[in-house]
Amino acid sequence: MSNIYVVGHKKPDTDSVVSAIGLSYLKNKLGYNTKPMVLGNINNETKFVLDYFKYDVPEYLNDVKLQIKDLNYGKNHSMIKDANILDAFTYMNDNSISNIPVIEHNKDFVGTISMKDISKDLIMGDFTRLHTSYNNIKNVLKGTEVLKFDDDIEGDILVASYRSTTFIENADLSNDDILIVGDRHSIIEYAVNSKIKLLVLTGISKIKDEHLEIAKKNHVNIIKTEYNTFETARNILLSKPISELMTRENVITFNENDDVNDFIEVANKTKYSYFPVINNDNKCLGVIKLTDVATKKRKQVILVDHNEYEQSVDGLEEAEILEIIDHHKIGSIATSNPINFRNMPVGSASTIVTLMFKENHIVIPKNIAGLLLSGIISDTLLFLSPTTTETDKKIVDELSTICNVDYNEYGLEM
Repeated sequence: MSNIYVVGHKKPDTDSVVSAIGLSYLKNKLGYNTKPMVLGNINNETKFVLDYFKYDVPEYLNDVKLQIKDLNYGKNHSMIKDANILDAFTYMNDNSISNIPVIEHNKDFVGTISMKDISKDLIMGDFTRLHTSYNNIKNVLKGTEVLKFDDDIEGDILVASYRSTTFIENADLSNDDILIVGDRHSIIEYAVNSKIKLLVLTGISKIKDEHLEIAKKNHVNIIKTEYNTFETARNILLSKPISELMTRENVITFNENDDVNDFIEVANKTKYSYFPVINNDNKCLGVIKLTDVATKKRKQVILVDHNEYEQSVDGLEEAEILEIIDHHKIGSIATSNPINFRNMPVGSASTIVTLMFKENHIVIPKNIAGLLLSGIISDTLLFLSPTTTETDKKIVDELSTICNVDYNEYGLEM
């Protein structure tokens, strides 16, 4: 579950920072998942307060603009570069996509493969030579392993379509050949004696025991398939690894932290359908398309000690405001849905947060009490400010007792 950010204003003073910390603690006790953040560098007074009560400075929040990671894009859509063309086509067809990222085994992004790439290769590719893996060929042909000596298979593709005598007289076989053959024992014998790279037996073909022994001796790889010779010759080319066809250069990718508006601009300009999504370590996370923008999940924020856009986090208009806790005049912020908006004429936002602890019957820890005490002292100038109320004074007495601090002495030191 994503964090709800609790933030003060852009020029964080003590009250703004500690009221965010206190409210975040309260909300988490009530079952929410919140995180206090700051929008700028804290001043010396606030640093003193956090150090005094042993609380770390909250993390900096740059903005709450919509990012790629806020969209419900196609997570985990990718294929290992060793996968075969048929697997890539089947995956894209089953998932109704026309382009898929290609990755290394460690998920590093290396390129893309598209339906267009596959179609182009099937029409204009090299039909005479194949370089792939034994398992790719076996899987594409729905074959069974007869003999396997090599993981890597490379060679010229030959089909024994002539009479046996014609083939043997004219075909000069070697370890650089992949032979597709049916039930022709003289050609099979010639092939295994020639130490070819791979023998593919089609249909109901069987290999004689004596030929199998020669193949074992000469390390000839053999696969048996139920496809006929024509089907085998057609399909074996689909066993190519997608790394041979993929696009490596000038691929437009997006980082998961990129702004959605930047993505929309590029997508509209290029008219591409799909874009790989990567993280800062070049790991592929999936694939995104323009229509995924409709699935956005806006970041959620709670504002404390302010209620104006100019004072708040950048990109606030793209976020969802859940609640506002403030003690200033009502400003410019508007929301599309009703929210909890608590605005009280007191001297400090920390006063309001303390009241919320009491209303929800949540015990205030000693360090949180010290922080909230500091916020009130800071904003009321130790009760010298004309905005100070009797409520502020009463709350200071209560917080001082909890954190065991003489607020007059501490206030002067602060």
